[in-house]
Amino acid sequence: MSKVVSISEGGNVATLLSFRDPSRANAQLVRELNALSTVRVNGINIEVDKLPDAIAAVANIEAYLTPHKRERVEQLFSRWKYLFQRPYETSMDECSTRVDIMIESLIDLPADCIMHIYNQSIKSFRILPPYSDVYALVKKEYEMRKIYLELFQNKVDELQK
Repeated sequence: MSKVVSISEGGNVATLLSFRDPSRANAQLVRELNALSTVRVNGINIEVDKLPDAIAAVANIEAYLTPHKRERVEQLFSRWKYLFQRPYETSMDECSTRVDIMIESLIDLPADCIMHIYNQSIKSFRILPPYSDVYALVKKEYEMRKIYLELFQNKVDELQK
């Protein structure tokens, strides 16, 4: 893994939070994958010749998909009820329910994506945003990690035969 900055989180979460944004984390992930002896990653084209390297790549990608603890996500996003203006003709109860549903939807995202969403949302939105706008902030980076995971899992299956 890359250097970890001192953050009050442990393990993979601390590593993910050391990146300024998810695109930098993805760039580091690709560098780490390419550092494995028989792995070559270029965009979505991947090659791997040995099973141990494929397994190591899967483990590495899974580390980059590590989510925040549920409590931390709830702590961050429950503030949204008060930080954003309510959408027109929306009650505080409706706004609270929307935030709770948003929290449920965000819990499985990687820690760095969560922090990026939180930081960018505060700067970008005045009114409580819909989930699609929030997810769009990390969609490309998050889905790229999921694609890498699927590709390498398929390679593991191929190499085990």
